[in-house]
Amino acid sequence: MTTQPVLVIGDLICDHYVWGDVSRVSPEAPVQVLEWGREANRAGGAANVALNLASLGYDVKLAGLVGRDEDGRWLRRELSRHGIDTTAIVISETRPTTQKLRIIARGQQLLRVDREDRNPIGKQDERLLLQRIRRARRQTCGIICSDYAKGVLTEAVLDLVLRARPVKDRGVVLVDPKDRNFVRYRGTDILTPNEREIIEATGGTSIDRPSHNLPSRAQEVQKLTGAKAVLITRGQNGMDLFDYTTGNVTHSHIPAFRTHEVFDVTGAGDTVTAVMGIEAFRETPLTEAARRANIAAGLVVGVVGTSTIDRDALDRVMHGALAPSGSKILSRSTLVNQLGKVRESGSRVVFTNGCFDVLHTGHLHLLQRARALGDLLVVGINSDRSIKGLKGHGRPLIGEDERAELLAALSCVDYVTVFSERTPLRVITSVKPDILVKGADYSISDVVGRNVVERRGGRVELIPLLPGFSTTGLVESIQKTRTNRE
Repeated sequence: MTTQPVLVIGDLICDHYVWGDVSRVSPEAPVQVLEWGREANRAGGAANVALNLASLGYDVKLAGLVGRDEDGRWLRRELSRHGIDTTAIVISETRPTTQKLRIIARGQQLLRVDREDRNPIGKQDERLLLQRIRRARRQTCGIICSDYAKGVLTEAVLDLVLRARPVKDRGVVLVDPKDRNFVRYRGTDILTPNEREIIEATGGTSIDRPSHNLPSRAQEVQKLTGAKAVLITRGQNGMDLFDYTTGNVTHSHIPAFRTHEVFDVTGAGDTVTAVMGIEAFRETPLTEAARRANIAAGLVVGVVGTSTIDRDALDRVMHGALAPSGSKILSRSTLVNQLGKVRESGSRVVFTNGCFDVLHTGHLHLLQRARALGDLLVVGINSDRSIKGLKGHGRPLIGEDERAELLAALSCVDYVTVFSERTPLRVITSVKPDILVKGADYSISDVVGRNVVERRGGRVELIPLLPGFSTTGLVESIQKTRTNRE
C-alpha cells in the first residue's frame, strides 16, 4: 500500500434521503402522500470518492467547497469521523452546500429535489481553494478530480492540477468528467466517463448506440485530452478500457460484475473512480485496475444510497473464484503488496518458476502438486528477453504475455509474475515463499533461492517429473517434423 495520501478534488454533495410508505392519494391534489418513516444523510460526489478511499484503508486529503450551513457542517463532521483531512475544504459565505434530496418508498425513488448553484464558484472562494490545493498536493501519491459540474472544478483549478509545471511532481491524475467539453480535461492521465458522457462529448446524442463506435469515440477523446487511458463505464454492459500507454491502443471489455440484485446505482461511479484511481497510483496494470473497479462497483449497487467498498470484501472477491484470470497477473510490487494481505490470515505461500514456453501435461502435474503443498501458488515466469539469453535464438516460441495468460487460466495457479533476470533470486527474495518448489531433475543444493527460503524457516520441495514430457524435447520434435515436411 502506498504510504502517501491521495488528494481528491471536486464537488461535495450532501445526499439527504427520506424513506416512507405510500398508501393513499391526497384529497387536495392528484399526488401520492408519503407517510414519513425515517431520514438520513449520505456523503456524495467527491466526498463519497474520499470515503471509498478511506474505507479501502488509504489516507485522504479532500479539497472542495461547502456552504456555511447545516449540510456543510454535517459533511465536514462525517468526513473527519472517517479520518479524512478536510483542511483544504473552503467554507463559502455566498453559496450553499449542494444537496440532493431523494424521496423513497417501498424501495423505489419517487422524487429527487436538487438544491445547488451550478455556476463557477466566486473568485474569493476560488483563490482560497487554489491556495489550499497547492498545500494539499505536496507529497501525495496521486490526484482524483471528481467533477459533478457544480462549479468547483473551474478553469483555474484544472489548470493548476492538470497543467501546472512540473507535471512530474504531481503524481498520476484521474478525472471523472461531467462537462461535455472534454478539452477542459487536457493533461489528465486517466479519464473515466460513462457511456452517455462520452457520446455527448464527441457530438453524439442519447439515442446513439455507442457500442458500435466506442473505439473511435475513445480515440477522439484521447486526442482532445492526451489521456493515457480512457475507461468508459456502461452500467449493466460493464466497462470498456482503452489503454494508450504503449503508443498502440489496447481495448479490453470487462463484463458487469453482479453478485446480487441491483437496488441503487447511486455512487457506483464514485466507487469506480476511487478504486481505479488508487490502483493506478499503486502502478497496478490498468486492465487489472479496471477489473477491480468493476467488481467494487458491482458490490456497492446492492445497497440503497451512496455506499463505500470495504477493502477486505473486495480482496476476498478478487482472491476467490469470481476473480478473472487477468487479475492474477501482477507486477512484482503489486504481488508483494497482495501477499502481505494474504499472509495476515496465516496462508502458506508456495512459489515455483520456469519458462513454460510450451505448456504441457508435465507442467500441469508439477503445478497441481505444488499448489497442494500450501494455500496459494505463485508462479514466476522468465520474460522473453530472459529466455533468449538462456535458450538462445529462436526461443521463446510463445511470448511472455500469452504464457502468463495460459498459466493464469489454470485453477491451481493463484498469481503469475514475469521477471527479466536470468534467475528468479530477486523474485524469491521479494515474495518470501514458505515453500519453494522445483522439479526433481534439480538437486536441493542447486535450487536458486534455497538459502533465502530456509533462512526464513521455509523449505524446498522437489516434485518428481512425469516421464516423457519436456519442453526442449517438444521443441526438437516440432522442428524435426517441420524439417521433414520441408
